[in-house]
Amino acid sequence: MKIYTYLLLCLFLIFSAYRTYSQHNHEANDRPVQLEFAPVLNAILSDPDLKQFQLQSSLMTVPPSLVDTVSHRHDADLFGYVIEGTIEVGLDHKEPIIFKSGQMFHEKRNVIHSLLRNPDKNTPAKVLLIFIIKKGRQGYTRVYPEK
Repeated sequence: MKIYTYLLLCLFLIFSAYRTYSQHNHEANDRPVQLEFAPVLNAILSDPDLKQFQLQSSLMTVPPSLVDTVSHRHDADLFGYVIEGTIEVGLDHKEPIIFKSGQMFHEKRNVIHSLLRNPDKNTPAKVLLIFIIKKGRQGYTRVYPEK
């Protein structure tokens, strides 16, 4: 009888531990996967003809399998250098272009950015973003406002 009590107690403890672990993992997996941005450098341009312009840069991390379809525009010229991984960039709802580590892209001012995707299921992509923006302009504007 003692062995059955001991066995039931062990099964109960294992079940409790498993349930706690599953709930914890479930909560962690429910968090939305998002882009991450870390500031790198902001500087006013030194040429007197460009004194109203500044460079704003950040490191963007694109999690594995992330797909961002929030159409937006930047009132600035944007240059992106892929440091690690691969991304797909779609502009004006056209066929996306693939950029891999070591490649750079340019988005003209106010072009609609309609897609960003990391096709890799395991590895995040890292992209250095460089904006050349005039003082007073918006760095990010959604094309379709949130409801």
